[in-house]
Amino acid sequence: MERRTDTRRPATPEEISARIRSEHAEISALVARVEALSERVSSGADVNKTIVALREELQGLASVLLEHLHYEEYQLPTLAPDGEADQMAEDMRREHRAQRELLDRVIRELDETAVGSKLVVGVRELARAIRDDMEHEEHELLTQS
Repeated sequence: MERRTDTRRPATPEEISARIRSEHAEISALVARVEALSERVSSGADVNKTIVALREELQGLASVLLEHLHYEEYQLPTLAPDGEADQMAEDMRREHRAQRELLDRVIRELDETAVGSKLVVGVRELARAIRDDMEHEEHELLTQS
């Protein structure tokens, strides 16, 4: 995920919204790949090879997601209506902290057990949390900008 940043001026609300939506699309595609691989692990199809691929995809998702969460935590509150930025920032940090912990747990479980059913449940939970957060941001936060 290559980012071009113009440091001469702050990003406009439209630029912030466009970048976040673009990153959401990229993250959605990564989540779908991780889900598909976790289902393959669950089905028993070439488990060792699939686990290696799943680990790589989860690491890639983690890298993109963590960078994205960081950007959102600094930029989305600037789009909040007057007087609501602090509460928005706090709510976002809490949601993102939960997503980071869940991602860490899924990766740890993959490294420790690679039990198909446990892994699929963790990936599904992670995917749902990420998608719910992105949907909330797009419908509740980005439509205000």
